[in-house]
Amino acid sequence: MKSKSTQNLTFGRKQPYHKPKAGQSGSAKAKTNAIQTRSLPSPSSSNAPSPSPPPLGLELARVTYADSFQEKYPNMEPRHDYELLQLGQHKREGTPTELRAWVDDQLQRDIKSMGTREAVFARATAVLDTIVGQMGRKPRPGRDVVHTRPIPGSKYSIRLWPGDPYANEYCMDFVDTATQEAVNSPFKFELWAVPDPDAPWLAMPSGRLYSLEHNFHIAQDKIPPGLEKWVLRDGQTCLLKRPGKKDVMFYVPVRRKPKTVHYDVELVEFPKEV
Repeated sequence: MKSKSTQNLTFGRKQPYHKPKAGQSGSAKAKTNAIQTRSLPSPSSSNAPSPSPPPLGLELARVTYADSFQEKYPNMEPRHDYELLQLGQHKREGTPTELRAWVDDQLQRDIKSMGTREAVFARATAVLDTIVGQMGRKPRPGRDVVHTRPIPGSKYSIRLWPGDPYANEYCMDFVDTATQEAVNSPFKFELWAVPDPDAPWLAMPSGRLYSLEHNFHIAQDKIPPGLEKWVLRDGQTCLLKRPGKKDVMFYVPVRRKPKTVHYDVELVEFPKEV
C-alpha cells in the first residue's frame, strides 16, 4: 500500500491497536484476495481544531491493518507500527517467534536502505496514519453502515454497504433474512445494471454485473462461504432477474458530497419535475 500522510506520531511507545469483537473469525484461510485498498492523504491537523470522521467508506489505515493483523494472527500483538504494517498486509505462515524473526530481518534491510531505525519507524507510522478507502471488505457488525431489504418470495435479503466514496462504489451481498448471515449466491439469478426508469434517455452504463470474485477469476466453488460480494456504483439502478419469478429492482444509495466546483454565474432555475 502506497500512501502519503501529513501527520507524524511519536514512535517509541506501543500504539493502541483495535481488536475485533467477540464472534469475529480469527482465521485468515477463509479470506479471498478480492479486496482492494486505496490510500488518500490524511487531512493536516495543523489548522484544524479537531479531526472530523472520514466519509462513509473511508477509515484510518491503522484501523484497517489492525483488523487484518488480528484476523491473521489472533494470538499475537504487534510490537510496533512497523510490525503491524509488515504482517498486516499479507498472511505469513509460522510461529510467533518465526514471524517476528522475519519482521526483524525485513527491518534490518529497510534500515540499510533508509539509513536509520527511526526513519523506518516514522515511515511506517506515516503510512498507518493515512486515510484509506476499501473495496470488497464485508461490513463489520456494529461498526459499518448497512442497508438490508428482503427479496420478495425468498428467505434471503439484499445487503448494501458503502465502499470507496472517491470511486462512488457501493458493495452488495446476500444474507439470510432470519439470521442476517452472509451467503454466497443462494439461488439462480442474474444481476443487471439498467437505465433509470425515470430517466431512461440518460446514457447510463448498462450490462450484467458479476461478483468481485468472478471478476478476479475465482471459481464459484472456491469462494469461502459468505464472502461473495458485488461492487455497484452510487445511484445505480439494478435489476435482479430470477427464473420463474418477477424481477426485483432496487436503487443504490447516493452519498451526498460537498460541491468541489463552484461557478461564478447567475443561476436561472427551471422546475426539476413537471
